[in-house]
Amino acid sequence: MLIYDVKYYWGRYRNKLVLLTLLFLVLFTFKIKILGLLGAYLICENDLESAQVAFVLGGNAEIRASKAAEIYQLGLVQNFICTGEHHNDLSSYFDVPDSEAHLTKGFIQQMGVPENQIEAMQAGTSTVEEADIIFKKCLEFDWTKVMIISDRFHTRRINHIFWDKFKANGIELIVVGAANNKYQEDQYWQSEKGFVMVIMEYIKLVHYHFFKA
Repeated sequence: MLIYDVKYYWGRYRNKLVLLTLLFLVLFTFKIKILGLLGAYLICENDLESAQVAFVLGGNAEIRASKAAEIYQLGLVQNFICTGEHHNDLSSYFDVPDSEAHLTKGFIQQMGVPENQIEAMQAGTSTVEEADIIFKKCLEFDWTKVMIISDRFHTRRINHIFWDKFKANGIELIVVGAANNKYQEDQYWQSEKGFVMVIMEYIKLVHYHFFKA
């Protein structure tokens, strides 16, 4: 009976099993190449050039602040606006910044940018919200060329969310990615943080693709 069952199921599902086996072998053989392509796709940044102002998005404050300071030292941007509304719970008990925006501003200031050239906007809990806030700010001050600074793996999603609205209103975007100091982007799978970052970015890309307003 057992032999009969094996023959029956093998005959019925043979083609599917062969295809699955081949797929597994291909994925295993070319896993490094595939992982590399998945990471590379997420990086969608522009060449460095001057802009009227640079917005530093909330999150990974020190890494993004370092890129902002580099941009300042190159003389490409003189004024920076940090976004990010998420509160730091420790701020109620210790003398620490109470939001991502203020934390990023503090790092940028420590890295040599004058305080009066850095603004902290305690607003924005997601990339979509930050895009809306930045768009309104551009219209308010009639800015037509702005820089957006974030993590390198975040740049594809930034373009996905920002591009249509800003382009339609004549606002040029320069998207700049900051390299992470916890892992190398071209070998992100060797780090748990890097691997999780890439997985989360794809999840968020899918979410924004289907549910973006």
